[in-house]
Amino acid sequence: MIAYSKYYMFRTLCLLAFVLLSFNVNATEITNYEFAKKISKCVDSIYANKEQYPKHKQIPIELIIAQAAHESAWGKSRFAVQGNALFGVRTWDENVPHLKAKGRPDAEWGVRVYRSWCHSIQDYIEILGRHPAYEQFREEMEFQYRTTGRIEAVTLAQYLEAWSEQGTKYIHLLQQIILSLYEQDFFKKIT
Repeated sequence: MIAYSKYYMFRTLCLLAFVLLSFNVNATEITNYEFAKKISKCVDSIYANKEQYPKHKQIPIELIIAQAAHESAWGKSRFAVQGNALFGVRTWDENVPHLKAKGRPDAEWGVRVYRSWCHSIQDYIEILGRHPAYEQFREEMEFQYRTTGRIEAVTLAQYLEAWSEQGTKYIHLLQQIILSLYEQDFFKKIT
């Protein structure tokens, strides 16, 4: 009877450990509003450095949220849950922590893993701020800010074609997400 009881207890502990280690309950049960608020909080902390990020270099929160929502399924994708990857940033460097796509385990690249969502957002902002593929993106941000005093996410999205293999289809998708969220007054609810 004692051996059976020890076995039952061991089995229960193993099952509990598996459940706790396999699932991030907070990430998988997060609402879209909680997702957006969490992103907004990270962005606010990043943009608090006004010297590094003056207004004309601040990517609109609407674009960041829309792109993160699409790329990470509102924080519920395997990459977001297991690797805090919100934007699908790829790496070809085996020394950089990454996750392989389930459908492409032998691919030469993986999706980069981050310590937190804020680190993922910081990397996204830095990529758009320095990579040559986004030179027009940066120029458009500066132009919009200089001529209107603000930066429009829907217009700016058209300069993100290089982000995805989908090209212009990706741009239209991001624009549709942003416009849909505007129609729902979504962004007003997170500020």
